[in-house]
Amino acid sequence: MVKGWESDCGMGTGGWRATMLMGWMRGGCISPCVSLLCSNGAEADLMRRVVMFLNPLLVHTAKRRAAVEQIAELLSGRGADVHLQETLSAYSAGQQARDAVQAGFDTFLVCGGDGTVFQVLQGIAGADVTLGVLPFGTGNVIVQNQHVPRDPVKAAELLLEAEPRSVSLGKVTVSPVGHRKKQSWYFFIAAGMGVHAALMNLAPTGHGKRKGGRLAYYVGGVQTLLEKPVQVFEMEWVAADGTKGKETVSEVIAAHVQEINRWKAGGDPFGDALHLAWVPATGKMGLAHASFHALTSDKANGRRKGWWELPYAQYKSVQKVTCRPLESEHYESPLLVEADGEVLGAEQAVIGMAETRLKLLWPNGSRQE
Repeated sequence: MVKGWESDCGMGTGGWRATMLMGWMRGGCISPCVSLLCSNGAEADLMRRVVMFLNPLLVHTAKRRAAVEQIAELLSGRGADVHLQETLSAYSAGQQARDAVQAGFDTFLVCGGDGTVFQVLQGIAGADVTLGVLPFGTGNVIVQNQHVPRDPVKAAELLLEAEPRSVSLGKVTVSPVGHRKKQSWYFFIAAGMGVHAALMNLAPTGHGKRKGGRLAYYVGGVQTLLEKPVQVFEMEWVAADGTKGKETVSEVIAAHVQEINRWKAGGDPFGDALHLAWVPATGKMGLAHASFHALTSDKANGRRKGWWELPYAQYKSVQKVTCRPLESEHYESPLLVEADGEVLGAEQAVIGMAETRLKLLWPNGSRQE
């Protein structure tokens, strides 16, 4: 029986403080095959030290709790020493991950969505650890690009045979809303500015998003386009070959992965550049037109205007892109900035490649060509 279990292990001066909250286990029971890690003995040296980060909003049902326990048993059966750790708040996972790195964990499995992965990433980027992603979220864009089943247990079975691969990371620097001091975040999927960031801010969270699934995003997209103004801003890019350019745009997304839901974003998580997509300055009809063709066709760079002078999305491989307001423009609402679906700040953003890389469990045969 586990009820409010907590322990301090003498790992370093601060130790590793782990808490198993009974909220997600409800009955308080956990399989004896799962070792709740507090081990300093020789046995630990022979086993992979795994921490499974659980987003409590996404493992709240009996079915999902059972899946978590089954995955833990799979790992334990392979000789892994497994610790289950709930994320304590929306933004706590980064610090919890840093603490786990200091405690000596070598493998981090995230049982959540892309947002949970984003938060954990802030704590492990640059560390000599390996990340694995299990699909408990709504979008699950990372596992989509890995061609991993959306069933968490089946995904875990694949990850057990997966190889850690070195992947690149993006980095976005922005001023959080209400703060002047700039802050930087790592990202894996994409980062950008514009209406799509406002969509992330409006998309339902918690039970509403889990119940609505991806449909929640599409419904939110229509709602955002109807309610929010399309505001233009300045974008300056630096290409992979060193060339530069400047545009007045209404939407910018710098993609790091090949696919984002139905959009073939064209990024490469193993490469050293971002695939920049933007929509030239336009209104609501133009943005809807460009978005529709980005999702359904390959019409892009060579044709900047379509019927009724409506634009198509433009693309460029870049090292860095800077977004900022136009001095001549009056803005009705803040120009929001997002990365991996998380709204981080507003007004100005510098998006580029990070020098830091990450070891990511990537199933054999699923690497992008």
